[in-house]
Amino acid sequence: MKEKNFDYDNFSDSLIISRKKQEDVVQGSAEVGNLILDFNSSGKIVNVEFRHISKFLKMMNVNPNILQELKDAELIVHEQKGAVSLFALLKTPTLNQPIPLATIPVNQQSVPFA
Repeated sequence: MKEKNFDYDNFSDSLIISRKKQEDVVQGSAEVGNLILDFNSSGKIVNVEFRHISKFLKMMNVNPNILQELKDAELIVHEQKGAVSLFALLKTPTLNQPIPLATIPVNQQSVPFA
């Protein structure tokens, strides 16, 4: 059975999605709007926390009740020239919904995020 890699806290309305491997050690964090990104020693994003996720989902025309039905969630990091796009793939028994979280401009000389 796959280990759960996400947590939704109804009280704080925060969704945390991890793609951290057992050997990864979080070396730093950055706050971008309502997102908190954790990075490993290679500069790759290993965790994301999205605060006030229900309000954001409503703005994206997604019913926030999906959070109560989550069976799995996956963080997708897509690098493109000059930016990194973050998506959350939210999975319920009846839906696999990709949600764009943010596109973050990056310096071409910086360490890769993906």
